[in-house]
Amino acid sequence: MTKPGNNNCMQDNIIRKTDYRRFEYRINPVSAAHHDVITKIYNRIEKYFKDRPECQVERKIHSSYENRYYTIFFATIDDSKMFELTFAEYINTQGLNYD
Repeated sequence: MTKPGNNNCMQDNIIRKTDYRRFEYRINPVSAAHHDVITKIYNRIEKYFKDRPECQVERKIHSSYENRYYTIFFATIDDSKMFELTFAEYINTQGLNYD
């Protein structure tokens, strides 16, 4: 696990929570190891949604200048909370409390 204040792209909390129902993570790797982390998380997220067909969610890939991001936007806060609990070890809230 990375220490607070470390801005390394490969830190464990690679998924960024940007709103009550919105998450995103960078999908253009900066190294082979970063690619492995992105692939691992992507596969876990895809399995998560495949196992929950009732979950109403919008998932998109978008570009922002030099970076590409995978965004996840939930229709309900309940689904968002369940996702957050499942992937807590990977989520960075940027110091904000969304309770």
